[in-house]
Amino acid sequence: MALKIDDEIVKTSMTEVMMQNIAEFNDATRGGITLSTEYFMGDAIDVSKIAEIANLVAGRDPTSDADATVKGVSSVDEHNIAIYFTTGSIEFKNVDARRYGSDADAFSRAIGVQIGIGFLNYVVNRGVMAATAAMTSEASIVTGNGTAAVSYELMNDALAKFGDASGSVVAWVMKGVTYHALNKDGITNVITDNIAGSIVRTGETPALGRTVFVTDATGLSMTAGVAVLGLTVGGVAIIERMARQIVSDTVGGSANIKTTIQAEGEASLDIKGYTFTGGDAPDDATLGAAANWSLAATDVKSSAGVILNIL
Repeated sequence: MALKIDDEIVKTSMTEVMMQNIAEFNDATRGGITLSTEYFMGDAIDVSKIAEIANLVAGRDPTSDADATVKGVSSVDEHNIAIYFTTGSIEFKNVDARRYGSDADAFSRAIGVQIGIGFLNYVVNRGVMAATAAMTSEASIVTGNGTAAVSYELMNDALAKFGDASGSVVAWVMKGVTYHALNKDGITNVITDNIAGSIVRTGETPALGRTVFVTDATGLSMTAGVAVLGLTVGGVAIIERMARQIVSDTVGGSANIKTTIQAEGEASLDIKGYTFTGGDAPDDATLGAAANWSLAATDVKSSAGVILNIL
């Protein structure tokens, strides 16, 4: 029987591997990077939140009849963006699948798993890129200039940028070489897991009590050196915003019959406390430019976190 890709099996396999990894990922990063699904139309969504009211609570004179001080309420508006992704057209000769002893169902499942993991890696890497750019735009939460190696002292200095809110930083995001540099100093009482091709580590010594998400995402590169992100809960929010689409076709006209398959999807990206001004559907250069991001939160301690620039 001729090999024919089953779109539904591809989609089901892709969905299963994505859901499994999403659940583990959200938990393992302690919510520093969240992945979810919410369908909506358009290129972007604007989120309005009540701004923090300065000096909300003050002392009161029980003997006074003076008018109360009027304090206004304003909003913080964040402009979130859409990112679009695709596998491009995947093509293979049907005879190759048969020669490797694979039937249509097994081949469909294998492709679905690869697409699911690929989609997750793509959107997470774009989220890291956006977070690096957004946080770089706010000088008050940047530590280092890319000339010193990673150290516990520098990580602590980065946390100090949040002052009394440093405890809100729940996860670090760093490159593999940075992670292994910390290993040299000795790591104890840790648990390591691998999710969607990236390492997640929880422990005390190497992370100052925070979990560590290790990824060699290009988005961690900076003008000089690389970034280590210290994220708060909801620091990077990625929402799959449209149903994934998968199409396949059998193509004749060549010496061997071929099958093509293509998948695509869309996601919304939000960096907590920041707004994007670079336009809709940005490419990587636009998304990763600090000049296209600005702080929207009235207090930086209510934003995505802190950033450490190391060698």
